[in-house]
Amino acid sequence: MPHPIKAVLSGDNLMLQIKRKNSKPVWQNINATRTVVAAFGILCGLSGMIAGYFEILQGYVTPNSLIISTIGPSYSMWSTYSIFDLMETYSAITIIPNFFLTGIVALIVSFLVIIWSVGFIHKRHGVMIFLLLSIIQLLVGGSFVMDLAIITAIIATRINKPLTWWRSHLSVKMQHSLAILWPWSLIFYAILSIMMLGITIFGGNHENLLNLLKILAAIMFLPLILMIIGGFSYDIQRQVKFNQVLKSRMN
Repeated sequence: MPHPIKAVLSGDNLMLQIKRKNSKPVWQNINATRTVVAAFGILCGLSGMIAGYFEILQGYVTPNSLIISTIGPSYSMWSTYSIFDLMETYSAITIIPNFFLTGIVALIVSFLVIIWSVGFIHKRHGVMIFLLLSIIQLLVGGSFVMDLAIITAIIATRINKPLTWWRSHLSVKMQHSLAILWPWSLIFYAILSIMMLGITIFGGNHENLLNLLKILAAIMFLPLILMIIGGFSYDIQRQVKFNQVLKSRMN
């Protein structure tokens, strides 16, 4: 008789069959942890691709240092132009002594980060390859998102895992509540991320927008935490339901 937990880890096809039999919406059977990882990975890659685009616009120019502003003075909508102020400019590191080439490489590597986080990070050695791509992205002008990349990698190690610690520390009622909040926190986080990227790039030198950016950065931690823990709770409940159906089918 197969172990219930092991059955969860290899039972995606059976879960799909159960879903079809019970006529439940597709979203009720998705892997929440993997979705959170994909969302974070897309944000990392998108930030790098935006940085790469603005670096290309600066042309065949040699940077003055390893730390660069991806948005040059000609394209910046902020009057204060300081490469060390991440709230007013879009900064990065590059080991390539050319803005245009930096931008090309940043676009390619950042795109690979997105592809890998969506389709391959859950596979064997997937997390290590994702971290390697993220480090390369950091060094070729793909913006400062290494902190988010590390968080993404840590969460990715929990994909298709029993989540035993969370099972024992979260009550069933708490799991249910967090699971309900999970998709909404994901949507809220995505909206906040888009707003922050837009204000950082197209702020239009408006002081109120800069203040709004600081507020958004402060409150962004709430949906981020809810996404992670809520995603774990969602997957725990999904695993429990699957095990219950599996047990009934085996009896």
